[in-house]
Amino acid sequence: MLIALCSAKGAPGVTTSGLALALTWPRPVVLAELDPAGGDVLAGYGRGELSAGGLADLVLAARRGGLARELDAQLLHLDAEGHTRLLPGLADPAGARHVDWDRLATLLTTMDGGTVDVLADCGRLRAEYFPSPVAHRAAAVVLVTGSTLRAVRAATHALTELRERDGGPGMQATLVVGPGEPYGEREISDALGVPVVGSLPRDGKAAAVLSDGAPAGRLFAQSALLRAARTVGARLLESAAAHELRMTPPAMPASASPAPAGGSGVR
Repeated sequence: MLIALCSAKGAPGVTTSGLALALTWPRPVVLAELDPAGGDVLAGYGRGELSAGGLADLVLAARRGGLARELDAQLLHLDAEGHTRLLPGLADPAGARHVDWDRLATLLTTMDGGTVDVLADCGRLRAEYFPSPVAHRAAAVVLVTGSTLRAVRAATHALTELRERDGGPGMQATLVVGPGEPYGEREISDALGVPVVGSLPRDGKAAAVLSDGAPAGRLFAQSALLRAARTVGARLLESAAAHELRMTPPAMPASASPAPAGGSGVR
């Protein structure tokens, strides 16, 4: 299942939120850094120690016709078990103009035969070279927003634009970072007209581990941020799967299948 994460404007924490979700996701998952402004996970959480070509090398592979074969080689393990992997983003934002987002979207929606989920960090909605085909093909598009009046107002305009430009059959929802500043989940959901899949607290200590590579410490896995991310991930996966099921046309019964052209087919 492909799930796209994006923001209206500014920096509400899409990358940090996506990483927190990926590290606590209930199924095998790939965090794909598709932000046209470039990727940050290697420099932050990876402390600059991990290296791979990532999305830039996939762009070259696409020109040679080997996109699907090359993808697995560009994924980095973010845990010892290989449950969570990373597709590093662009080191140079200028490369965004060369990415074939259509082909990449197709590849990500069928990751390992659909047995691996993909969380796509798509960055700011109005960014140049925003990966619109990825948002269009996603089972769910989640707008990450703060809870201030300014943030909610920006999210309202962004969702309208998203429906007009990238609206596909997928679910649209929002994830609130720092609820209660001053608005809560229900107020934000009512204002935006889409469900809120949950919220993440402003846990500065845990967020610094994800965004800046600060030492994790023994209690990092039980931090308020990761506990909340675990709950949000399970709810998001369940909601997206239920939406897909509702949008899937029912199978036609065998007895209702049309007869072959030219008669009943029995002679």
